[in-house]
Amino acid sequence: MNKREMLRKKRSQQQRRKLLMAILIILAAGALFTVAILLPKVIMERARYSGVEGFTIGNQNAPVTVVQFSSFSCGFCADFSKNQEPDLIAKYVEPGHVFYRFVNIPSSNEPSQIAAKASYCAADQNGFFEYKDFLYANSASEDGFSDVNLVNYAGSAGLDAEKFQSCLNSDTYSTAFQDDIAYAQTVGITFTPSFLVNDQLVSASELYATIDGYLEQ
Repeated sequence: MNKREMLRKKRSQQQRRKLLMAILIILAAGALFTVAILLPKVIMERARYSGVEGFTIGNQNAPVTVVQFSSFSCGFCADFSKNQEPDLIAKYVEPGHVFYRFVNIPSSNEPSQIAAKASYCAADQNGFFEYKDFLYANSASEDGFSDVNLVNYAGSAGLDAEKFQSCLNSDTYSTAFQDDIAYAQTVGITFTPSFLVNDQLVSASELYATIDGYLEQ
């Protein structure tokens, strides 16, 4: 093989490598584009709890009604939400044994009340139970309940962020939690989380046994 042929072969190999590199770049760009398009859709369309209306889940005609009284500034409430509530919903609510309602009774500090207002805006879109997970997860952060973060949580929870922000900026739910506080006082709530199982007030540790007792009657 003479020098000219060797040079031609080298150029041909270089061209093949460039072509292969171009193909790989195109494929990578296509993959990134697909992820960018589909990932938000996956987030928006992720499975939600069934039978949700506002702050409630389940069949209103279920034999047992459970009302949770909670606050987004309460560490024990955050623990219940993360570690016990999913099991409660799967075991009792989804099969139709329990109708479940959340009542938010914020503390007197401003961040807790801002989070309460945000929860009403999420409930407007029937996305409260997804949204509250973000509130609890960020409750210890100094800016966890800032307006920017509250709106970002809405997008991450699959809500219409623009509609949510409009609600948050309005005065629609500025004092709505006061009615919930008044309700909690009428049933004798002294700490959170507390639970009203039918007409019986119990703590988290008594919850399952009390539900089972009613179901066995």
